[in-house]
Amino acid sequence: MTGIADRLAAFRAAGRVRTSGRTGLGDLALARAAEAPDRVVLREGDTVLTRGEMLGLALRLGGALADRGVAPGAVVAFQLPNWWEACVINLAAALFGYRLLPLLTMYRTAELSEILPASGAEVVFAPSEWRGTRYADRMAGLDIPPRHLFTVRGDGDEPDFAELLDGPAGQPACPDPDDAKLILFTSGSTGRAKGVIHSHATIDAVIETAAEFWGIGPDDRLYVPSPIAHIGGSLYAFEFPWITGCETILSERWDAAAAVAEMDRHGVTFMAGATPFLISLIAAAKMAGSTLPNLRRFVCGGASVQPDLVRAGLVAFPNATVSRAYGSTEVPLVCPGIRTRAEAGPRADTDGEVAAELRLLDETGAERTDDAPGEIAVRCERMFLGYLDPADDAAAFTADGFFRMGDLGRVIDGRYLQITGRSKDIIIRKGENISPLEIETALLRHPAVRAVAVIGLPDAERGEMVTAFVVPEAGTRFTFAQMTVHLAALDMAKQKFPERLDIVEALPLTAVGKVRKDRLRAMATGSPRTEGQDA
Repeated sequence: MTGIADRLAAFRAAGRVRTSGRTGLGDLALARAAEAPDRVVLREGDTVLTRGEMLGLALRLGGALADRGVAPGAVVAFQLPNWWEACVINLAAALFGYRLLPLLTMYRTAELSEILPASGAEVVFAPSEWRGTRYADRMAGLDIPPRHLFTVRGDGDEPDFAELLDGPAGQPACPDPDDAKLILFTSGSTGRAKGVIHSHATIDAVIETAAEFWGIGPDDRLYVPSPIAHIGGSLYAFEFPWITGCETILSERWDAAAAVAEMDRHGVTFMAGATPFLISLIAAAKMAGSTLPNLRRFVCGGASVQPDLVRAGLVAFPNATVSRAYGSTEVPLVCPGIRTRAEAGPRADTDGEVAAELRLLDETGAERTDDAPGEIAVRCERMFLGYLDPADDAAAFTADGFFRMGDLGRVIDGRYLQITGRSKDIIIRKGENISPLEIETALLRHPAVRAVAVIGLPDAERGEMVTAFVVPEAGTRFTFAQMTVHLAALDMAKQKFPERLDIVEALPLTAVGKVRKDRLRAMATGSPRTEGQDA
């Protein structure tokens, strides 16, 4: 594992970082706050922040960190729910040249012990307590605790975010737009988290493309219940208000009934979220007798977005264009969705218009020349620079720089992309990537487990449900309760715990000993087995 500075040097040498000509968020915020300091940037509960207010807070926060020896280029992490303080931390990072590391609130000791040392994070912001978890205590108890740990909305026992705002404003030193801005760790088929590096310029390019396609401007209000430590939530909360002039409304937790009331009260025009958000929003709006008349776009991403769900959204919200969209942490916007409401229904079985240079590859890695589905590979200015660990790059890119998305698909009418399957072994649960290999490795540490395979099964609420097939050691029993206790003892994120356990005598294998997960899915669903060629 190398440091971010080394990786940036390697990216530049390879031509992956180019002079962008873009304006970084720090410079943009200074200009926008000077133009209209009283314009509202965001709301969260009873807190309302204008451009001038947020800029002032960010300058004081950056000054306080600089006074404590945190130099430009340092990694600043936060593990926070959708709180306004995270937006101030992001802006301070953009103004003072820090690299931001958002951490999902679901991460526990198992994930933090891997991610924080790998990133070299010097500063961490975490709640003293949230939903019964003492986040700051967990951080402080790590084998390698962060150099600086600050609580947010603390109880007075540790150095707190609010104390950092008591001092004078610092002198900003906005970084080059091609410098690293954001590090996001994502699960994949390797069984360990991979650090995705975005620059200020790549993120700006995402917002520019999305805002043009969706038509977002100063009159829009975005409702953001998606986690701000996820690529989607972070873009809507941190970047859109400054770049497009819109207003963001943060929601600390998803409550569909409360969301309908708040969206109606504030005249929300845009929302994005995974399948469970759209399902419950439709039901709650119907219960409340609301059609969310101001809503003009809902973008639904993640796994298992059924065409009927998109069409139900079009009926429930008659003024909105509801569509699927497609992207990843590495390339946040491959398909922004469908442009018009008139197209949305007929194209509900696609993931939207292709907005990137796209290839479909065959099994050999060559570009397909027929109409059959292929492995999706994309290239555009919105794609990430590369992974923090150079070992992760080799299999991720083609020789000429196309990123392999890990999905299979076909292009329809030369314009729309339809996802048909996956080429990488991952589970997408409630919009989050989960590595089956990571769970399998953890379960194999239990003395009663001889062999295990983990798959995702389609689920209307979650998108996919994590399911474990276990072959117990001879003469032993392995129960669902034992499995849960074992994973909890490893302090793994609960969202990764299998929600179904099947005990089997043996796992179906190929001729070379690879688990046939297609047969496990057939066994679990009761559908006929697919007798494909052994690999």
